[in-house]
Amino acid sequence: MRPGTLLRWYSLEGILKSVVKENSVVLDIGGFDGYISDKIKSVKGVEITIIDLDRAGLKLAGEKGLKTMHASVLELPYESNHADLVLCFDLLEHVEGDRGAVREISRVLKKGGTLVLTTPMEKGVTFPFLDKDRTEKINRGWGHLRLGYSLEELRKMLLDSGLEIRRKSRYFNLLSRFIYRFTFISKAFRLRWSVYEAILKLEPYIKFGSQVHIIEAKKI
Repeated sequence: MRPGTLLRWYSLEGILKSVVKENSVVLDIGGFDGYISDKIKSVKGVEITIIDLDRAGLKLAGEKGLKTMHASVLELPYESNHADLVLCFDLLEHVEGDRGAVREISRVLKKGGTLVLTTPMEKGVTFPFLDKDRTEKINRGWGHLRLGYSLEELRKMLLDSGLEIRRKSRYFNLLSRFIYRFTFISKAFRLRWSVYEAILKLEPYIKFGSQVHIIEAKKI
């Protein structure tokens, strides 16, 4: 279990429970080990596929009983109008052709289908007591090709591909970033996992200083 994945789950749990419908086709693009999809696969009749380029992650997802597909978001091996729901969590900032990725997501979505997207804000994710250069180095170390996006950038990119934002929120608040920093980066200070998880459960209720977009968009 990666600490960032647990943070993401607590941030998105409420939204996902509202958008995952019975008998729907769900593509979890960049879902790695399928941790989040595993949490929602019990919805009646739902068909979920984890799509990733990381074979190690796909192997873990398969061990959870999830369908997997080794593929790139830039070339999804599905016909148009295939999926009811696409999940794309903290992936867009890693993709060279980000606009092509959004177009491809829109292509495979059915009309009226839903995209739930997360991606950092334009300045990336910052941490307490770290300067700009160190912060950028951490973000680049995560494989981010760009630090993030403004809301207007996302709105235009999505709309250009026929996707309209219907709901927006944020996660990774100041408290979570503080705890994340000193629990998993600093060797000088560590917290027990149970304490970290307890703090993350507050994430949906505390938005102060949040630096990652949560976007729910519909194909129009």
